[in-house]
Amino acid sequence: MVFEKTLNDLVSGIRSHKRDTALFISQSIAEIKNELQSPDFFTKSNALQKLTFLQMMGYTMSWAAFAAVEVMSSPRFALKRVGYLAACQGLDQPENSPVVLLTTNLLQKELRGANVVNTTTGKGGENIYHAGLAINCLSNIATEDLGQALLPELLHMLNHPSPYIRKKALLCLYKVFLKYPQGLRLSYDKIKLCLEDPHPSVVSCAVNVITELAEKNPKNYLPLAPAFFKLLTSSANNWMLIKVVKLLGSLVPEEPRLARKLLEPLSGMVKSTHAKSLLYESVHAITLCLPYVKKADGSQPANIPIVVELCVETLRSFVSDSDQNLKYLGLVGFGSLLLSQPRVLHSHPECRGLIL
Repeated sequence: MVFEKTLNDLVSGIRSHKRDTALFISQSIAEIKNELQSPDFFTKSNALQKLTFLQMMGYTMSWAAFAAVEVMSSPRFALKRVGYLAACQGLDQPENSPVVLLTTNLLQKELRGANVVNTTTGKGGENIYHAGLAINCLSNIATEDLGQALLPELLHMLNHPSPYIRKKALLCLYKVFLKYPQGLRLSYDKIKLCLEDPHPSVVSCAVNVITELAEKNPKNYLPLAPAFFKLLTSSANNWMLIKVVKLLGSLVPEEPRLARKLLEPLSGMVKSTHAKSLLYESVHAITLCLPYVKKADGSQPANIPIVVELCVETLRSFVSDSDQNLKYLGLVGFGSLLLSQPRVLHSHPECRGLIL
């Protein structure tokens, strides 16, 4: 169509029709519906771009889901990307949409295409980016049936030579498990191996997935404690360490012997890190460990007073900070510390005065 509006035209038109915006948008949607009937992928892609923009303004686009699937099958990456984006936004209730079933074979084909290696370069070429689009789409429209059908492909991609594919597949697995929980048992061993991946970004993704899964039932991930402890003592990635510290802290009630082992590395992290987020998580994890550090004879390790003093000093700096968010975290930290050290404020009257 020679005179079809582009996305820029649509945005400019909305801005210039301030008095009759609803009428202009209604006319534009009517034009989009006609454009979606075209057999030309470029025309359909252009229409979907405009419709995706309108969806962000609150207009529904679920009626265009089939057209989005059609554009997803385009051989051109630029058009395919528009189709996948439209599917992610348009299929907002995938369990109730029959169109989702039409995507199964297409997604499966894209995922398998990532394993086609270029004999000249030894790499997957542009196929890995097509697969990346498919993985991203699956994470947004996952259903139990889709998860069951595509789980083998995702697990196979955890062994892909490209870290780009491995980390995307890992993160997508979490969204699949939310819809298809039975898949976690089939995937557990493979996810565990990803903690030893040679690429740090893949390890970080594995840590994120396991930490999110462990929030519901930490006990299931207790066998991973040695691997996470190794990451705690060897990694320099602050964002990953935050997740590691959180997970290890949640495992302490399930395995009290872990508490004494964590005190030293966590204390060292409190002394060395300048990142406020990691600093707080480390102190909070220490407060979770303190109730479980007693030995079999009822005595406490000799370093406990030093560790408690370190926590008090750190939390006091949070409470005295001008940032209200840090003040709040400091108060939450003191509340957690008081559970195991109820007299800590009596021995530190300056903290008590600061809190009051």
